[in-house]
This record gives sequence, structure tokens and C-alpha cells, in this order.
Amino acid sequence: MDIKDIAKLAGVSTKTVQRVLNDSQHVKKETREHIQHIMSEHNYYPNVSARRLAKKKTQTLGLFIVQDPKKDNIYADDFFYSSVISQMITSAGDRGYKMLVTTTSVEDASPILKLYREKSIDAGMIISWSDIQETVDKILDYGYPVGVFDQNNLPERMEKVPVPELLNKESAFEATRHLISLGHQLIGIIAGEATNQAALERLEGYTSAMARAGLEAGPYYHGTFVEASGEEAVRSWISEETLPTAIFCSNDEIAVGALKALKQHDISVPDQVSLMGFDNIKITEYTTPTLSTMHVPRVEMADHLVEQMISQAEGSESVKKKYFTASLIERGSTAGPRRKKDSSD
Repeated sequence: MDIKDIAKLAGVSTKTVQRVLNDSQHVKKETREHIQHIMSEHNYYPNVSARRLAKKKTQTLGLFIVQDPKKDNIYADDFFYSSVISQMITSAGDRGYKMLVTTTSVEDASPILKLYREKSIDAGMIISWSDIQETVDKILDYGYPVGVFDQNNLPERMEKVPVPELLNKESAFEATRHLISLGHQLIGIIAGEATNQAALERLEGYTSAMARAGLEAGPYYHGTFVEASGEEAVRSWISEETLPTAIFCSNDEIAVGALKALKQHDISVPDQVSLMGFDNIKITEYTTPTLSTMHVPRVEMADHLVEQMISQAEGSESVKKKYFTASLIERGSTAGPRRKKDSSD
């Protein structure tokens, strides 16, 4: 029996049952008592299950990889999460915990809930490229502890859910400021999805840095966090004759695509165009030229999340907020703008 069955028997919505489970004040007394009576009749005690879980430790954390078939596969296609997964397993082991890894689709939370119900894990963490608010809500409804690695996966901030916070705006400001410090004035940006909070924050950081320097924002392109967006943006700017002298890319995959398109058009990096990425995935060390980028401290963020989840598994109810900032990695793809020859040269 689950929350949907209780709602059906009580003649209310699942949201109302969720509110009762979460001790919300926005439920009438009569409705609350009616729902609680039905739960008692059918031996439905999610909070009791959670307390039992807390008393009987497995010394195991769950790592839930939530995939979306419309997006990159985190195991096969993704460069970002490999170090995160590795560090989570290492951090858990260093603290005497095992890690149980499972994958599921964004539409199906049942494999995750099954691990909690069977008491196979003491707490769990989610990594994903998708909005996993509904999955987190279901886990919390049953009283289980869960953390999320990427703040962009949760539209709603929740006090009970540990999330390492990356300061995207401040980090993008520093990336843009670096290009300005090299002498660039015409700086473009290739941004991620307009629906993605990280993309919007990085765009805001870029525009703030340009405004602070007294410069107008250059050409910008809203794409997605994939290589193809970098290629499309560069081709579009070349055809429109609006190619800037420096480009800030909202992640490294976009930068790799931009580099590819610039090479295809015989435009030299960094002699003619400087290129800046964001994330510092491993491939940036092996491109030609190597890519300047902003290093996201994924290892430290992963370690912090594991520490928080073990703390919750061992009885702590508080969540320690920690903020992280990306740092500049200067490599071969950025330089000062090339001085144009005048007629007297």
C-alpha cells in the first residue's frame, strides 16, 4: 500500500495526504483525523519505518543515477559526473560506508523507494541532468533522508535536503573579467538553456562583468549544454559577421564545439578569437589549444554531500549549507586581442 491507495480510500488527493504526512497546517482537523484513521486501519506508518531505518544501520549509502532518455547518458556520454561518482564512493569508503549504485529513469522512482523500504541503505544521493523534484518529494513523503548533487535539479529549495551550492553568477563574473583583463572589449557568450537556472546565473554573471567594465554585452547565443550549441553559435556569428574577439562558453562541451567550428573556418584560437569554458572536465587538457576554463570543485562538493548524508543517517537533523566558487584555469585558448595592422605598417 502506498500514498495513492491512502488518498483513494480517504477520498482526497495525494497532495492532501502528503500534507498530513509532513504535518502541514493547511489541512482541516476533520480531514487530518480521517486520513490518520485510515492509515492506522491499514498499518501505514511511513514515519515509523524511517525511525526503524535510523536504528538499524546498514553502513551503506545509495547513489541514485536518474536518467532522462532525451538527454546525455550519465555513464556513457557524460564527462562531468565521472569524478563526482568516483569521489562519492571514495568519500563513503573513507568514512566506513559502502556505496550502492542504482540507475532509474526520471519517470520511475520505484527502484529508489524499494532500496529504502528494504532497508538496504541508510541514506541516498541523487545525480541527474533532469528536474527530479517529484522524486525527492516522494522520498521525503516516506520520511527518508536524501541529498542532491546539482542545485539545478531542484526548482524548490528544501531545508531537509543537502545540496552543495555552486555560486554560478560569481564564477561567471570571474571568467568574463579574465577576458576583459586581457584587453577584450567585444566578448560574446554561448549560454545554456533559458530554462536552466545555472545557465541564467552564468549569463547574469557575464552581463554584470561587462557592465562593471563599462562595456556593452556582446553577441549571445542561447543553446543547450552540448557541443552542437558551440558549433551552431560560431557558424551563426560568422555568417552574420558578428564574431567577437573572445567567447565565454557556459560549459566546456559548448567550448569544444566552438573550437571545432572555429578550426573549420580557419580562425585561429587564441590569435584571432579567445575561448573560455566552464567546468574543467578532463578533455579540456587535451584539446588544441588546451582550453582555459573555470574549475568547478566537483570533488570537494561530492565529499561535502557524502559527509552531510552520513551525518543525517547517524541521526543529525540539521543541514550544513556550504557554498562553492569555480576558479580560473588559464591555458592556451585565451590571449589578448590581436592588434590590427594599420596602413603604415
